[in-house]
Amino acid sequence: MEVGDMVFETLRDKLSALDVPEGHARRLVWVVPNRLGAAITARGSFEIFLAGPELVATSPVVAKHLQHDSWEPSDGGADFSATRVMLGSAPHFAAMAALIAIELARFELATDEAMQAAFSEVEPIIEMAIRRGALSTETLIGLIAELQVLRVALLSTAPTERQMALMGWRGWMQGRDFVFGRHSIEVKATLGEVSRHSFSGVHQLEPQPLSDGNLEVLHLMSFGLAEVNEGGQCLPELVEYIASLLDYDSPTPRAVRDQFLMMVQQYGGGGSPGYDHDTMCGWSVYQARYAITFARLYSVDDPEMRLLTSEVLDQTFAIPGSVSFDLQLPSRVSHFNPATNWQSEIAALATS
Repeated sequence: MEVGDMVFETLRDKLSALDVPEGHARRLVWVVPNRLGAAITARGSFEIFLAGPELVATSPVVAKHLQHDSWEPSDGGADFSATRVMLGSAPHFAAMAALIAIELARFELATDEAMQAAFSEVEPIIEMAIRRGALSTETLIGLIAELQVLRVALLSTAPTERQMALMGWRGWMQGRDFVFGRHSIEVKATLGEVSRHSFSGVHQLEPQPLSDGNLEVLHLMSFGLAEVNEGGQCLPELVEYIASLLDYDSPTPRAVRDQFLMMVQQYGGGGSPGYDHDTMCGWSVYQARYAITFARLYSVDDPEMRLLTSEVLDQTFAIPGSVSFDLQLPSRVSHFNPATNWQSEIAALATS
């Protein structure tokens, strides 16, 4: 296919029709011979290859999705060095890969300097495509925080009871993030140094009535996370570790694992692209490692908790459902709040 004759629809259809290879192979279509290519991987993800020295991205989001390496063609050709741009695995990424490749092919790519210049021009389109396929940082750290709570809950539970404990995690759908009997937990995470979090309404911090007429016992779990080069955990590691806890001594390990991975994928709601562990665990953006800088489990019913309530709003003209706010909690509210050991407290809640 000659570059001059190429149109978007032709390349999109060609990429959409590629067979998904097996193992670590990929199907590569050269758009500009030996300079610019688009490919599909064994995981069904689409990629762009730009042959030559390592390219530099100005966008942190794009930079996390780049990998420069030496690649070996499966047809026996010579190895080549290239920067790989990793996109998503959903069907629409065939169109995004085609669009990016066509835009890049409009520029002169014969020299390495020209390749970098073309990449810089098209980088905003690449960033747009990536943002459609990866979790936002806010959603990512929220998921990591909730999985840290789930990890502790599962470790405190007998292997035969872990599937039931898994059902206590509700953060992947609407409602409380965790429900263990009468006890509920709202989980918040921040990359900041203090317990400052956003809330969509006062309902997130008000105990709700249960079916038996009693009120739930509500807790607020506040995590501080920091991206680190060493230590901590990345999302794929944490997901795989929790899946292994569910596999252990389960009569139907595959079914439980699949159920957990489905819950993870649906985290973030219908407007989120979701994290598909089986197809996205190798994405560079998810290799970022996060360490816990602080973890505080607050009791919401403590009289020292100075919270906005529905009762207060009822005395104003404000419409309760329209009120969202940020809350900054001190590291110590009262003698017993937050809990001295959050992990022990979570374990007690999960097994109560």
